[in-house]
Amino acid sequence: MFIRSCLYCLLIVGLLLKISTVNASVLELTDKEGHFDLNPALEVLADPSGDLTLQDVQGRAASFQPLATTARHWEAGFTRSAYWFRASLQNYSQETDWYFMQWGSLNRSVRLYLGAAHGDAGFVELEPLPHARIFQFHLPLPPGSAHTLYFRVQDTQTPLAIAPELFTAASLAAWTMQYYPAPSFILGSLLVLALYNFLYFLHLRDQGFLALAVLSVAFALEMGSHLGLWQAFAWARSHLTATGTLAGFVCSASGVSLTRQWLMTPVNLPGLDVWWRVAFWLSIGLAAASPMLPYTLALLGVWAFALLLLGCATLVLCQWRGVRLPRGLMLAGSVFLLGLLPALLRTLGLVAESMELAEWPLMGLALALMLLSLVQAGQLRQRQEQAKRVAVANQAKDEFLTTMSHELRTPMTAVVNAGQLLKLTTLSGLQQEYVARLNISSRHMLALINDILDLARLDNSLLQIDSRPFQLGNVLSQIEQLLGEQAHSKQLKLVFNNSFHPLNKQLLGDPGRLRQILLNLLNNAIKFTQQGEVCLTVTPQAMSADNAVLRFEVRDTGVGMSAAQQRKLFQPFAQAESSTARQYGGSGLGLAISLKLVRRMGGTLQVESAPGRGSRFFFTLAFPLQPLNLEQVVDAGSPRPPSLSGLRVLLVDDDEMNRFFGGKLLESLGVAVTLAGSGEQALQSMQKQTFDLVLMDVSMPGMDGYATARRIRASPYCRGLPVIALTAHAVAGERERCLAAGMNDYLTKPFQCEVLKVMLQKNLSARTAMVS
Repeated sequence: MFIRSCLYCLLIVGLLLKISTVNASVLELTDKEGHFDLNPALEVLADPSGDLTLQDVQGRAASFQPLATTARHWEAGFTRSAYWFRASLQNYSQETDWYFMQWGSLNRSVRLYLGAAHGDAGFVELEPLPHARIFQFHLPLPPGSAHTLYFRVQDTQTPLAIAPELFTAASLAAWTMQYYPAPSFILGSLLVLALYNFLYFLHLRDQGFLALAVLSVAFALEMGSHLGLWQAFAWARSHLTATGTLAGFVCSASGVSLTRQWLMTPVNLPGLDVWWRVAFWLSIGLAAASPMLPYTLALLGVWAFALLLLGCATLVLCQWRGVRLPRGLMLAGSVFLLGLLPALLRTLGLVAESMELAEWPLMGLALALMLLSLVQAGQLRQRQEQAKRVAVANQAKDEFLTTMSHELRTPMTAVVNAGQLLKLTTLSGLQQEYVARLNISSRHMLALINDILDLARLDNSLLQIDSRPFQLGNVLSQIEQLLGEQAHSKQLKLVFNNSFHPLNKQLLGDPGRLRQILLNLLNNAIKFTQQGEVCLTVTPQAMSADNAVLRFEVRDTGVGMSAAQQRKLFQPFAQAESSTARQYGGSGLGLAISLKLVRRMGGTLQVESAPGRGSRFFFTLAFPLQPLNLEQVVDAGSPRPPSLSGLRVLLVDDDEMNRFFGGKLLESLGVAVTLAGSGEQALQSMQKQTFDLVLMDVSMPGMDGYATARRIRASPYCRGLPVIALTAHAVAGERERCLAAGMNDYLTKPFQCEVLKVMLQKNLSARTAMVS
């Protein structure tokens, strides 16, 4: 019996000795988790006097006892004793930045030391993260390293509860957003609001939206820093901690800018606006100097209070002078001031610190900014609605001009063709004069239609500028041939001074549009000049191996213009005076079109004029240069154009007048013509006989020209048959649409007999070359 009792005693003693030698386990950090409770791995040592240092504690290492708890909180109750805690850490993760966090009030004292588990490197006391509402420390733990952690906690005001935790940067950021739901939501809303206002600023270039965006971002940065939210992010800790209250002074600068705009102090209170400008630049200066100044938080509070007084004085003066402000602005301003007041009182030390008091300015100021954004958006909507109405009116005008230009081209085709056919018949002298005047009037009418269409396309940015090689001398020669007779009839001297003569070089650009600009300017100069001369001068401004900058100048000795007349000179359908159109004729479109064409080509059309001293129109354009292909110049060996005699052509057009005159015009060229009034009739005619070429109107009821061309290309017997589109749609993209449908070329109605002849010869030559 005695022996059994001794055995039991030895067993109990062994168990007690085993328990007494148990140490807290090592906390292994892995990538599987980003958050660890430290309590299961902690050992504790009481320090009733609170005088022990780290060296003293290390000397009493054997006195540490495990917490012997798996609970998240270890309660010590009300005590003045300090407690030392020790933990062993082994980092098996790939994370190098870990964060220690311990809950506690502002009266609590937390000190933390980190050292290697083995070695003589010693322990380093870590500094807590600034501005954090709870105690947070950054622990640099390289992967695979082992460390020993000591921390001391003392709290003489509230019950002591120990709940230390370790976080990775990502998990701490997630935890922070959970712990501060209201501030996080408000700060996120501020950032979204800032982005919203900034995008509106980029779209509208309105300074009010930029000031709202800056104010939202700066306010979010400042409040997030004081609430401890931004300190959970490594980038914020590295970059925002050193800035001090810079964001706060940026807030004041953007607030001053908004106040000036919303209260319109430069207009309503010019005397007081001087102080607002001074306040703005002082805010900018304080923001730049804040990282180097001491006590900047108190300075920010004093400065904000001064701006608050200035704002109140401005509101009083506005009311006194009867300045009516939007209700939304007044409401937002009231909420802004009420939200700012607690922060000012807390900054100046007039009220105690509390979480609720810290969040109140955040919510109030965020609500004020949202109200301001809504007011700004309301005004924006009004401007957008007005702009939309103007855009709809302009679009309706452009569609009307384009439609009318197309509808006018259709009967003009018959008029032009009739005049050309009459000219080919035997006429008396008087009849020839009538036909000549008819052709002149029809060409003038066609030019007017083209101007209207060009103006509509330029307003809608539909007119395309080509880029192809050309020689400037050829363009000037064509202009001289076209205007020589007109100038001679008025006994005017038409002078061309071209100083640009590149050696084996040619320009790359749009010769047609350049010719149109110069024709408009010269025609306008001839029209308003009764005696003297009209001169076109081309002067190189800059030359290189690849580019040429040319200055074009049209000078006349005409009637000239006053400054008032020049201001409305380039407006569509406008003349210098109301009597100008009756005296000199013209629609007033030429100069407006020339101005827009020059701008599209990268230049600016300018004018200098004085009454009775003539006018000078000039502009500068840059052209790329490329080598001149001599084979294009010397073309003596080129084959003669083929004869059109006996050519079998199918003319497809739904308009009876166009079929009649178009057929007669083709017959005058020696062509055998077959007429068809629809796409279906054209396909039936092609089944009955063979044609050498098809002239296809694209706008027809039923099967239009595009569908008919696709049906022709689908036939294996007609794939090589040339199909030329005939259309009155002289708009951008029409040529490409015709070519995509399988047509070979594109001809705009109405057309001249010479143009039609060249078009037929070109396509006939191309087909002959393809067959051979």
